[in-house]
Amino acid sequence: MTTDLMDIAALTGVRALSAPEPDDYRAAMSLLPTGVTVITSGSGEETEALTVSSVTSVSLVPLLLLISIGATGRLRRRVEQNQAFTVNVLGSGQEELSSRFASHGRPRGTAAQELLGPRTGDTGNALVDGAVLSVDCEVEHEYPGGDHVLFIGRVAALHMPDEPPAPLVYHRGRYASLSGKDAAA
Repeated sequence: MTTDLMDIAALTGVRALSAPEPDDYRAAMSLLPTGVTVITSGSGEETEALTVSSVTSVSLVPLLLLISIGATGRLRRRVEQNQAFTVNVLGSGQEELSSRFASHGRPRGTAAQELLGPRTGDTGNALVDGAVLSVDCEVEHEYPGGDHVLFIGRVAALHMPDEPPAPLVYHRGRYASLSGKDAAA
């Protein structure tokens, strides 16, 4: 006895999309809550920064972290030039900063550095004031990934406040944050 896929969807409330389009995929992936980061490379007049949610811890030995950024963007060129990047994990209340660096008209150079804060990390990249965590990385590998490029960085330094704020989260197309017991766990 076979059951039609439409019958299964009606019974389970789950629908299957064969050969999804990019908009379908984007909508589906919005269901996965992600941390919000601003990736930086360079400082001062050379600052480039971009809001990114595709960040993954890869390995503990050696310490490796992966980012995925647009293949044709300004940040890619800066990371390739510097062979370094910093992942700044944003905290609750930093939605405006995230939005600012998510736009195509985002600031660069000293204007970007002024918004991020005056500090730089061990790799010479801008650090975000008020971040939950900043991870300085030196590029270990670079791989093409469709319209993006994947950079795997070897962790050079960690910058963590004594009392980090709750992290900023992005889910279903809007910002959220973890609070109370969830943030401390």
